[in-house]
Amino acid sequence: MQPSSTASVIAVLCCVACATDPIDEADDPGDDDDGKADGAGATPLGPHQAAPFTVTDPTDGDGDQIADQLEDYLIAKFAPQVRLAPDDIDWTRPANVEWYLANVHMRFDHPKCGDHQVLALGAVNTTTVWQQTHATSTGFEPFCGHSDTALRSGPDNGTWTQHKDFFLQPEDDGLVHPGIPPSRSAEWQVYAHVKPSGYVRADGVAAAYDIQIWFFYAYNDFIGGINHESDWEHMTISVSETLEPVSIYFATHGDGSRIDDLAKVKWVGRTHPVGYAADGSHATYPTAGTHALGVPGANDHTYDAGPIWKTWTNAVNLGERGRVINDQFWARYDGRWGEKGNIEDTSGPVGPMYNSRWPIKGSEY
Repeated sequence: MQPSSTASVIAVLCCVACATDPIDEADDPGDDDDGKADGAGATPLGPHQAAPFTVTDPTDGDGDQIADQLEDYLIAKFAPQVRLAPDDIDWTRPANVEWYLANVHMRFDHPKCGDHQVLALGAVNTTTVWQQTHATSTGFEPFCGHSDTALRSGPDNGTWTQHKDFFLQPEDDGLVHPGIPPSRSAEWQVYAHVKPSGYVRADGVAAAYDIQIWFFYAYNDFIGGINHESDWEHMTISVSETLEPVSIYFATHGDGSRIDDLAKVKWVGRTHPVGYAADGSHATYPTAGTHALGVPGANDHTYDAGPIWKTWTNAVNLGERGRVINDQFWARYDGRWGEKGNIEDTSGPVGPMYNSRWPIKGSEY
């Protein structure tokens, strides 16, 4: 049966959206959720499609061939809602970079020798964190010295290698590890990266843009002793040239899952996918429940009854490697964001731009 008018088409689209994906208009007050593009001559939109956007400022500060103005629009429209575990289950909450840096000191790890302080508490900030140098060690305790080889806590000569000798360590674990409490959730911040997409779905539908949203937590409280300071997790939303979602990638630990069937994803405000952050580990999933990790006794648990994080309300665009924008200079820091542990799984991770999941041209993350 063919609809007899544009109004009928819109009515059908709205009914489909309401039947398959609950819409919470309060989560996106700037979106009227009427299934139309804004302005005169509006045409029907898909159930999760953003309204067309006209670039009026072509500035491309990060040099990725996408206007920064369009990137900001995509971030605001498609950044996810994250559902956290209830307070009585998970005590580790999101934070923001500036808050964390103000509460840590920087140290340098010398294998076989004691580590050294590089920056004291109060001296670490978004600029100093990536501009430090320190010499490597010679010998072994108690016969330790310094070599002439000095490493930098940021890109050196244009290279983007990791210098995990540098690490950030809280002075007061009790203050820092819990993160910022839900009563101050307005201070939670996410860090975004938009790039041209190379992803093509199995049915041939191609994505034009990848919108990656990074979440920062001050502590990872996983299973047994497998814990570490700081935690960077993310989701990637791939959208078409017409700003329709094509696929969503949910990062889980060192792996992840890609969902191409968008009916399997929950949505709010029509364009914001829902991600569930696992208790303690903060791995992201598309549903609430128990998620097996392939190791006996090791599962992630996600919930629907905890704090809700509307990430689009406090998001900042990082730009690209070598072309950081919006004064987010800390992103150049290539060391660890937490103390170095006995093994990699108990050591602080590197930041987004040095993570293996940071998307580069041709990648699918």
